[in-house]
Amino acid sequence: MDHSQMKHVMTPDGMVMIHQGVPPWLFALGAGAILLLTFLVVEGRGLSESDGWRVDLSKNPRIHRLIRKPWFQSMFQVPVLIAFLAVIYAGLFGSYARNIAPVLTWTVWWAGLIFAVALFGNVWCFVCPWDALANLSTRLSFWKRRESLSIGLPWPRWLRNVYPATVLFVVVTWAELGWGITNNPRITATLGLFMCFGAMGFALVYDRKLWCRSFCFVGRTSGMYTMFSPVEIRSRSPRACEVCKTHACESGNAKGMPCPTMLDMGELNESTYCTLCTECVKSCNIPTVRLRPFGRDLPRVKHWRMDEAVLALTLLALTGFHGLSMTPVWQNFEPGTRDIVGGLQGALGISELSAFTIGMVVLMAVPLLAYALLTGVAWLWVRSGEVSYRDLFIGYAYSVLPVALFYHLAHNAMHLFTEGQTVIPRLSDPMGTGADWFGTASWQLGSMLSLSTIWWLQVLLVVTGHAFGITVAHRISRRLFADSRLARRSLVPMTAMMILISMGGLWLMSLDMNMRGKM
Repeated sequence: MDHSQMKHVMTPDGMVMIHQGVPPWLFALGAGAILLLTFLVVEGRGLSESDGWRVDLSKNPRIHRLIRKPWFQSMFQVPVLIAFLAVIYAGLFGSYARNIAPVLTWTVWWAGLIFAVALFGNVWCFVCPWDALANLSTRLSFWKRRESLSIGLPWPRWLRNVYPATVLFVVVTWAELGWGITNNPRITATLGLFMCFGAMGFALVYDRKLWCRSFCFVGRTSGMYTMFSPVEIRSRSPRACEVCKTHACESGNAKGMPCPTMLDMGELNESTYCTLCTECVKSCNIPTVRLRPFGRDLPRVKHWRMDEAVLALTLLALTGFHGLSMTPVWQNFEPGTRDIVGGLQGALGISELSAFTIGMVVLMAVPLLAYALLTGVAWLWVRSGEVSYRDLFIGYAYSVLPVALFYHLAHNAMHLFTEGQTVIPRLSDPMGTGADWFGTASWQLGSMLSLSTIWWLQVLLVVTGHAFGITVAHRISRRLFADSRLARRSLVPMTAMMILISMGGLWLMSLDMNMRGKM
């Protein structure tokens, strides 16, 4: 990397590395692309009404037989579980200063997870070590069918939503950015244990996987973003599902376990709650694993839900705040400079953490209130008795998911490609005890990509997310209103908001970035 494009600032906690943001000319190029794509999509037809191409992966007999093996999922889960437990051990008992747990968790896994979900679907749920422990605690086996030890209480009606996961995600983000747990191996390991005991406890008390469906913020975030991914499990014959009497895909049978999140293949229209466990493929010949075009679920959600809309908008607000919180606008380490946190501290006479918390609440509220306001503008402008304000609020919320996803990818790209390589020397000395197991402990590795390459990638991702967001909003408007004039009218305020959000994302990319780790 060109060191002229970054600088170091000494703080009481160590040296902070600051990367230069996207240059003005590239910002202008991205802004122009956003405006051009907006015009082309709004004037066009949006996504095609057809299903598009599909590639049936399990049509191959060998792949189909492999997927139907009882141990298929465990073949991936068990190695991930072993690695996870090793990271927990290192985080709890290794060195505080040089420990693999924070780097592997927050820089590699947390940053890379969103890329994996966008490209391959809900793969984390498929390999999830917390789910593996939940299976072990209720069956005393990773894959064998045995009578469950779970009490099997039905899910409380008030918990049949994703509000708990939304709240947990906000709390963890606050702890990550405000409390600084990304540099703390002990708290990182403790959070991992919390997820373990949460999954196991809920599995032992409630029927199926209530933790996965309503509480796991990783799974629910992945689930929302999975609607964009090109991987799906669907019925290869909807007609067969209509006449099915057993519903083995949902209830299980001698060959496969019940669906952990209570999905019926005949009703499945989007991948939000599918954990890719493949149990339905084992219990029935109708489900199949397929590849499809990107973003097919987003405009075709069968039942719009307020809790999902709130999660989608929260993801947008959190990703934007996450990006801002790592810039000098939020916290400037240069002596004699001003920033938001310092301004709040001085004005209110409060601690840094209190100032962070107040700033986070206010800045997260801005996009949420703006969305609510512009939805109201659209509703008042249309004045159609067919569609309520609530319908507009929930429906258009799904169109912000691609924008949130691709800004999330753009932000994570900086972490992953400039810091991800630091895990290699840590692999030789995961406990920080001075070991050198693989001979890499002393390696000093540069960034995986040059900063200019990362800039181009970030701008391309933000522009792509905007294009998908506008396209999905276009389709949703046609679904909301039979009258194309009303659809177009309702779309105008939402299009304006999409432009503001995407421009805001580019602006954040143009700011210098305080990197997560302190040197």
